Amino acid sequence: MVGFDWNQFYTLIKSKLEKMVPCTVGRYVTPKASQFPYVDVALSDNSGGHYDLEGAEGSQNPLIVLTVYCNGVSGDSKCYTISEKAKELMLSYGFRCRGGPMKVDNADPGVARWVGRYQRVIGNGDELIPIN
Repeated sequence: MVGFDWNQFYTLIKSKLEKMVPCTVGRYVTPKASQFPYVDVALSDNSGGHYDLEGAEGSQNPLIVLTVYCNGVSGDSKCYTISEKAKELMLSYGFRCRGGPMKVDNADPGVARWVGRYQRVIGNGDELIPIN
């Protein structure tokens, strides 16, 4: 991989987000109600780019999907607050918001679900550091 280390990114986002708001952060898990509020962090795509004539990859463009789950009477309000904090965190690392965060339908109407999609080009040698 050129510049994006998924495990390093996940560990960083998990630790920062759990300090910013009371939530459980995981990846690729369908959460149980006991884990709510829950933020699922998923790597949806990681396309390469800026190839040289020999085929060496010069950058990657990871697409991160953050899904927030909450339940109860104030589920939407909690999801909104957590989603906005997650967006603030992602933007601080140079990611651009490609969609949301917005409420999406959930199979269980008692559970609120909000989704945000974030993307950024990471070049060879780039480090994951806050830019603002």
